[in-house]
Amino acid sequence: MPSLSPGPVFSTRLCLPWLSGLPWLPHQGCRRFAAPAAGLLTLALLLPLTGCQSLPLLRRQTLHVTLALSPGMEWLAADFRGGRIWTPLLKAFARVHPEVHVQFAVVPEANLADELARSHRQGLGPDLLLVRGTTAKELLTEGLTSPLPLSAELQASVASVETRALHGVQTPLGLAGVPVFSEPSLACYDNQLVAEPPASTESLLALAAAGQPIGLSVDPVGLWWSVGALGARQALLPLLTGTRPTAAEREPDRLAIVAWLSWLRQAAQLSRVDLASGPEELAQGLESGRLSWIPCFSLAIPRLERAMGKRLGVAPLPSGPGGLPSPYTTLRVWALGADSSAHQRRLAIDFARFTLDPGVQRGLALKSHVLVPVNRFAAIPVASSGLLAALAEAQRQYQQTSVNGEPSLATARMARILPIIESVISQVMEGVFSPRQGAEVLLKLESKP
Repeated sequence: MPSLSPGPVFSTRLCLPWLSGLPWLPHQGCRRFAAPAAGLLTLALLLPLTGCQSLPLLRRQTLHVTLALSPGMEWLAADFRGGRIWTPLLKAFARVHPEVHVQFAVVPEANLADELARSHRQGLGPDLLLVRGTTAKELLTEGLTSPLPLSAELQASVASVETRALHGVQTPLGLAGVPVFSEPSLACYDNQLVAEPPASTESLLALAAAGQPIGLSVDPVGLWWSVGALGARQALLPLLTGTRPTAAEREPDRLAIVAWLSWLRQAAQLSRVDLASGPEELAQGLESGRLSWIPCFSLAIPRLERAMGKRLGVAPLPSGPGGLPSPYTTLRVWALGADSSAHQRRLAIDFARFTLDPGVQRGLALKSHVLVPVNRFAAIPVASSGLLAALAEAQRQYQQTSVNGEPSLATARMARILPIIESVISQVMEGVFSPRQGAEVLLKLESKP
């Protein structure tokens, strides 16, 4: 009877490059196998044919994510994609899903709808999009994204999100996105020129009068902090939403807008106040040493730090006679693409849910130093740095000055109305209009569609 012995047994080390990086496989993807000689020959013949197909648990998968840059912030494309924000998050996610590769594409928000419509026609849209909350609602209405399917797991994660953030993404079609973090505006200054950052609008003008060059933007978004400090926020909201105030509200609104424009006019008359067209011009002025103080967006801080090093100081924006400043804050949310397979959809939801974990949210704040968590249980560790303390204070100011959250601002209306508001601001600051004439022009915009 022939022997049933498998023959000589050899111990060999099998090195497969695609196994490298998997935490449960030691030796950089090399495993030691004991096998009969005939078995080794069979294995050697079959491996080139089977590849990864026979091991679905280890198959490399790609999650396609589109990051949309806010209008006017396109100059921050590299930082928005860069390592300081995303590398810690991706490393943490890789520990849970080592088989998933997250691939980012950065698109200016102005081009986003066209890009999505084009890729959607081909069935090649992204799995996830990181967009502003208002943009997420509009994309869902246009059928370019999908509403969040609130499974029990996702519902539990979403329940940890601050109420005001969730309110910003709710629609009749469902939840337009998962809030993930916010980006507030602050004050950035050169601490070699400014010993103590101004805490009030009065001290800000006093700083300029004393000879320190400060920068102000004529861009309404960049100036939004001042409408709270000067008491004009409620008066200006009808311009942005297109609602008509009552007759009883009209005169107080007029007085509040006149007071705000009067302060801007006073500031513009100081020789050491530089009027800029937007945040990029302000950042360039601070980097070069031409300006000593500017309002800035949190996402600009990494760029300013690279250019200025220890010269960069960051503080909350000044308060004023109208109360706390109203720092403009961008809420970022994950929206689901409309073209994902069932498996890719599950991956996308897993990734979005993962970013809401309190530990992950706290890590985003600690390692980025520019993002504010939306999870109610992930407080910013303010004791660890002055920059984080300034971010926390900016968030508190935002919460105090927008009691019910910011209104839902339609992008189409913003595109029409903001250039008009900017033109009025410029003409008041340059003396073409008086503050009262400027207020009259602005009040007429309330009822326009």
